[in-house]
Amino acid sequence: MKYLSYIGTYTNERKEGIHIFECDAASGEIAPVGLVGGIENPTYLNLNRAKTLLYTTLGITALGKRGVNGALAVYQVQGSRLQLLNYKPLNLTPPCYVALDRGEKSILFAEYTNAVAGVFELNADGSIAQSPPQTVTHIGSGPNPKRQEKAHAHCAEMTPDNRYICIVDLGLDCVRLYDYADRQSGLKAVPRMTLRTEGGAGPRHIVFHPNGRYAYVINELNNTLGAYRYTEGGFEHIQTLGTLPAGFNRQSTTAAVKLNSAGDRVFASNRGHDSIATFGVDAASGKMERMAISKLSAPQPRDFEFMPGEKFALVGSQAGNMLQSYAYDNGSGLFEAVHKPYSVHKPVCVKFGAKV
Repeated sequence: MKYLSYIGTYTNERKEGIHIFECDAASGEIAPVGLVGGIENPTYLNLNRAKTLLYTTLGITALGKRGVNGALAVYQVQGSRLQLLNYKPLNLTPPCYVALDRGEKSILFAEYTNAVAGVFELNADGSIAQSPPQTVTHIGSGPNPKRQEKAHAHCAEMTPDNRYICIVDLGLDCVRLYDYADRQSGLKAVPRMTLRTEGGAGPRHIVFHPNGRYAYVINELNNTLGAYRYTEGGFEHIQTLGTLPAGFNRQSTTAAVKLNSAGDRVFASNRGHDSIATFGVDAASGKMERMAISKLSAPQPRDFEFMPGEKFALVGSQAGNMLQSYAYDNGSGLFEAVHKPYSVHKPVCVKFGAKV
């Protein structure tokens, strides 16, 4: 069975934009079939459940210089083509994260440079509504003077019950939760729900277990993965494990965290060690056990995503400027490169769409 995949990138002067590939989930083979050009830095993507709409962060030249031309856009999927539905400017740098609430009534975003996060309402057709977004700006700093000199919102995700917006802040070493139901009157923090990591950890992204009871936070700066129990009263820390092998002491930072569909494996990519770490997950307790660390064939694996069926994964190598398919073995937790890689300028986000 073949599926479309969408690759977000950092662009150069060619503004290549969003690459579209056809992927064979049975063999792991991939082939380019389309491109949305003329846009800057569509670095994060997300699709609705029906796979008919693609939401992206991006920069639009007509809005001004790169520091203020950030926007969110939605494209309608038309076979292997994408047709722009509409976009909304933010007067910021292009955001680094975009997600939908679980009812697909609104779109969430996080912007790293100015630590701004927020939510836009959506129209019935999935386009972004005319009403201005509700936003919040984080202020503060952390113990790492180079990376935590100020707040940096890196991720915006909904809790499984759709009650709270989670804003992961790398600069503040925390995940702040905001009331979603009352968002129209402004985003209000819920202090009792705040998740705090170790100082200097630099939390980057959060994912929730399919059962809704556990959350996993990847920490970019200290190369760890934290497991937490999600409760009415907040987050209870379960454990934190390292993503790197013992004895590795060169520069490395984590990037992406993913769960498989069964919820019995959680994965973390390492940039520097250039690998994916696989952890077994106990669904009864949420605890993790590291199973394997697979070295990859290209540097700086910024993002990866499993093809439907989870026999193969597609990995974007930011520094290697390539997209590579890997066979995955769930028993061992190991990844192995298959087929030839494809040249893509700084691929940093991978999402799978509909069947071809």
